[in-house]
Amino acid sequence: MMTGSKPELPLRRYVDMHIIKSMLLVGIAYYVAALIAIHQTITPEGIAILWPPNAIVLAAFLIYPFRYLPFIAAAGITAELVASAPFFPLWSAICFALINLSSVSLAAFLIRRKSGQNFNFDRLKNGAYFLVFGPFLSASIAGMLGGGVYVFLGRTDTSYLSLWQIWWFGDALAMLVLTPLIVVLARWMQAGFPHFKLHFLLEAFLLWLVVIIIGYQSFNIESSDNAYLFFTPVWLVFLGIVAAIRLGVAGASTTVALITAFAVEHLLRGTHPLIVNMPQNALLLTQEYLAIIAIVSIGLALLIQEIAEQRDELKRHENALKAQNQFLEERVNERTLALKEVNQALQHANDRLAKSAATDELTGIANRRHFLSEVERELQRLRLDGQTASAIMIDIDHFKLVNDNLGHDAGDKVLRDIVEPISQAIRPRDLFGRMGGEEFLIFLSGADYDMSNAVAERIRLAIESLTVNYREHQINITASLGVAQWDGNSHLDELFYQADKALYQAKNRGRNRVFNITNIESENRSSRGSNHEDHFELP
Repeated sequence: MMTGSKPELPLRRYVDMHIIKSMLLVGIAYYVAALIAIHQTITPEGIAILWPPNAIVLAAFLIYPFRYLPFIAAAGITAELVASAPFFPLWSAICFALINLSSVSLAAFLIRRKSGQNFNFDRLKNGAYFLVFGPFLSASIAGMLGGGVYVFLGRTDTSYLSLWQIWWFGDALAMLVLTPLIVVLARWMQAGFPHFKLHFLLEAFLLWLVVIIIGYQSFNIESSDNAYLFFTPVWLVFLGIVAAIRLGVAGASTTVALITAFAVEHLLRGTHPLIVNMPQNALLLTQEYLAIIAIVSIGLALLIQEIAEQRDELKRHENALKAQNQFLEERVNERTLALKEVNQALQHANDRLAKSAATDELTGIANRRHFLSEVERELQRLRLDGQTASAIMIDIDHFKLVNDNLGHDAGDKVLRDIVEPISQAIRPRDLFGRMGGEEFLIFLSGADYDMSNAVAERIRLAIESLTVNYREHQINITASLGVAQWDGNSHLDELFYQADKALYQAKNRGRNRVFNITNIESENRSSRGSNHEDHFELP
């Protein structure tokens, strides 16, 4: 148990020392501010222009953590009693201390409840909460209670309403002028002072120099005859707005504090630009004037700061959105490129598949199914145009002997090698396909009897002159060809049947020859006329 408790002692002492330092700081600041208020902000008529101690305690209540607040309140009460004891009875000093601390505590509680625990003048709504619960509500309640104490003291011939108004305006003005400045500077110290650029410091110095010059000229007026239109307090309102625009909340608060110092100092001497019949009215008008400058300047600074932060946040979101869009665009491009590559590969595969489906694997020309499909399409066109066509059936002579003697590889080599001479002998538009085994078929679009016979003869001669080299063997082959001419009406099967029929006749008559189906018809007619079996065949 002892070993577990030892590390807690330094931490507890560290925390207690911080609380003690905070109590001393707030207590001394409260006491000094009270003395300054008593000796430097009360007019010869006994009216306090502003009461800084409450503004200091409110700032402390908004800055420090909750566990510090009871100790800070105790320090404030003690300082209030010490400062008020020489001037008031003990009971009234205690009442004043309790009134001030209670009203300030209420304001701090409401402000932090609405705006969050780490309060700062960084949002317009925070400034609005401060304005409502601090200068308006808290100072008003303190004025009501404090005015009652003054009535019981019997030290004034002023009415209770006037006492309430004087107390209220004094507390409210001090809060408006000092609390924002203290809170902002304290938050800066907690976060580390920002590094100001030279042009910012120069601009602040010039602005405050102008405030000092115009402030001195505006309030240093002993009578209305000495008032100059170009040196009026209205210019200070404008300078407060300039400070809000250019210097932010801290600069605006400092400018308002500087203007307030000028106004209070000259008001105490009775030199002011206000034409009134009673000093009390001049004080109230000056308080209202300073309150307007504080509310406008600090409120405008908060608004500008919030707009700038929102713009920065929007810029960050915009940059994040651009980065996300760029990332998505890159991913889309990658996917598109990958999809394009896949589509190209798929297209190539489909082309290969289509080519494989339409091509004879051994010879590379059209296979039977594709060849018949193409011929059927061409026949439909020719039938509509009224054109003619012919078919040539080719069969290699004694091909079985090649396979039997030299093997099927030699037969395959023969089948591959004869494709080139046949292709050279026909036109590019003619259709050429393998029907199976050693049989090939050619479709000649627009070819008549003479043309188809001539083409068939060229093919026969090309095959006859071909030498196929297979290993150490030289293979010479011949082919038989059957030719049939399309009649313009019959179906594809009929045309190929006629070509096959002519091929059979070519083989039957000795092979290595061309035979046209027309020869058969001529022989049939000749046989019927001469009654002998001599046949005509192409040389």
